[in-house]
Amino acid sequence: MDRDTGVAISTGKPCYPTSGSAEVAVAATVSVIVPTRDRTAQLADALRSVALQGIRGIEVVVINDGGADVAGVLPLGVRGMTVRLLSFPRSRGPAAARNAGLEIATGRFVAFLDDDDLYLPGHLERALAALEHSGTDAVYADCVLSGARAVPGEIPAGSPYRYDFPYDPDMLSVANFVPTTAVVARNPAHTAPASWFRFDPELPILVDWSLWLRLVHDRGWSFTRLSEPGVVYHREPADASLAGGMAARVAWLSQYEDTYRTVIARWPVPPTGRVARFRRHALTMFAIAHEHLATGADLAPFAYEEALRVLHAGFTGRLEEDRVPIHLSEVLTTRTTTAPSAAAPR
Repeated sequence: MDRDTGVAISTGKPCYPTSGSAEVAVAATVSVIVPTRDRTAQLADALRSVALQGIRGIEVVVINDGGADVAGVLPLGVRGMTVRLLSFPRSRGPAAARNAGLEIATGRFVAFLDDDDLYLPGHLERALAALEHSGTDAVYADCVLSGARAVPGEIPAGSPYRYDFPYDPDMLSVANFVPTTAVVARNPAHTAPASWFRFDPELPILVDWSLWLRLVHDRGWSFTRLSEPGVVYHREPADASLAGGMAARVAWLSQYEDTYRTVIARWPVPPTGRVARFRRHALTMFAIAHEHLATGADLAPFAYEEALRVLHAGFTGRLEEDRVPIHLSEVLTTRTTTAPSAAAPR
């Protein structure tokens, strides 16, 4: 127990020896940061998906953000890797949890995995190879979105939704198309203190987007997309943005819009430029969603992801800009979406 912070810290030894009955010391190549709170079954699956990566040198840092004890889950999900556990006596939020993990991560690279998501086989190996053989600072894999629990090691069958957006730093200034759980990055703290490589705990949401913008605009970082699916990104009815009554959904949408405005205010752009115009299109997205919810109707399934696809297609010239508001209205309010593919123009 850290007397100053009240955080319980494990010894950092492997939950299981890597061979025989003797522990084998393996220098961490990549540290996987996994915040969790009261989702032990999902956590076990997430950690199992890390174990299925089949590479050595993985350090898993699990941060229990004030939830029920998870120590008993760790051996079930991770074998042959170093597992470190931090436990907060009370919740501090996902940003603070990830930051605590970054503080103790020893790998040359860091990866992020939410406790309800899964890595697909080969994800870390492909990411590390890209980072080792290129000058890029971070990579992000395509994500398969699933509305139902997936099996570790398997791509969900029949899911038409993906995060598969080509990298464009200007489009990143409009909206976030890089989920936290898809990112593997160089760990700047491996060679020098790097307090700037942290998520903002003052933001209620969009903390990943805020960090990516800081890295790109303030630190000159480059991101590279890995076009092969590497992550299963779950969007289940229990998600805060999907659960509860209409009042809860309106409140969540308002929080999302307010935080979006906060983030874009931190990185202002010329008011007549393309980024500014598409930020206004994003604000139109919120207005359409609010108007639709006010009628008592629900938003379309995966509405945000489909709206993001419309914005990306318009920004990159695969959809005429004057058609963007029309397509936004269609994907937000209808049950059958019409958003253009991110991979190829329609």
